[in-house]
Amino acid sequence: MSALNALSQDLISRFRSGELKPDNLRLKEPVSPPLSEDIHAPDALSTEQQAKLRALGDQALAQAEVGAIVLAGGMATRFAYTLPKALFPILGEKTFLELKILSLKAQGIPLYLMTSFHAHAPITAFLDAHDWFGYHDKIFLFQQFHLPRIYSDGSLRQVAGEIEYATSGHGDFVEALKQAGLLSNFVQAGGKYLLFSNIDNLGATPDPLLLGLHIDKGSEMSIEVAAKAPGDKGGAPARVNNRLQLVEEFLFPVHFDQDSIQVFNTASYIFSAPVLERPFELPWYAVEKKVEGQTVIQFEHLAGDLSRELNVCVVKVERDQRFLPVKRQEDVETVRPLIEAKFVGLV
Repeated sequence: MSALNALSQDLISRFRSGELKPDNLRLKEPVSPPLSEDIHAPDALSTEQQAKLRALGDQALAQAEVGAIVLAGGMATRFAYTLPKALFPILGEKTFLELKILSLKAQGIPLYLMTSFHAHAPITAFLDAHDWFGYHDKIFLFQQFHLPRIYSDGSLRQVAGEIEYATSGHGDFVEALKQAGLLSNFVQAGGKYLLFSNIDNLGATPDPLLLGLHIDKGSEMSIEVAAKAPGDKGGAPARVNNRLQLVEEFLFPVHFDQDSIQVFNTASYIFSAPVLERPFELPWYAVEKKVEGQTVIQFEHLAGDLSRELNVCVVKVERDQRFLPVKRQEDVETVRPLIEAKFVGLV
């Protein structure tokens, strides 16, 4: 039996037993809001302090110590579009992927693009058709893993007599990067820092100031957060047993007032690359999805949970500069002017 099959069977067994029910996963430890000193605001620093941090970031970039991991495994399921979301033309004919490449190419940062079994072939074909935007030697593709989908009763979902699979969450990126040999290659070549972002958040461009803060604080994982707006949902920084980490929305204790935390996780991070060579045991979640009108379950683990084991630095950023996600078709027109302003001079 392969390790993947053993994992699938273990997760299905844990789901059937009720172990992975949301209420059983909620934190039992004491949880409290972050302290004021837990959240750093680079914009509030003096001009001199900002210049010092920016110089640290610029030095790391100049010494080729920086790489970028971009998550591009998703399909455009909320768009009237059949290809991977990475290939959606978001600015004229320019796709999410092209704009990400342009922002990294401008600073000579290698791109580690995590695709999926759905997205890998069309993304590769797109890059081939565009001559990899003249950046072929610095773009590295690797695939995240996948696990079977099941129904709420624990039975396998099958389509045309075959088990249906789904990607198993962006927490895969560490192990997938290791298995592809890319993490060790990056570190052995002198790489020290990895920027991490989603393909559909074009606000998360390389920023020497944020990189310099990560370096200055000796952080293993820097986490970008933004001020909450009405309706915002998602994880947030909190103290668990008095230790600062990210907590997913569904993991907070039932009676915890999540509005007591005024910021939320944007899912853009900086990692100190060597620490990712350690072994990690991330928790698994059973996530409900609607597929063809049916409720299905897929198993995922999340990159933010690395904060449970790593020394973190939480950084508050301006959302209209750093957090420009396009999750639904109707978001496109709202976000497009902000993306145009962000990429002026590059397109």
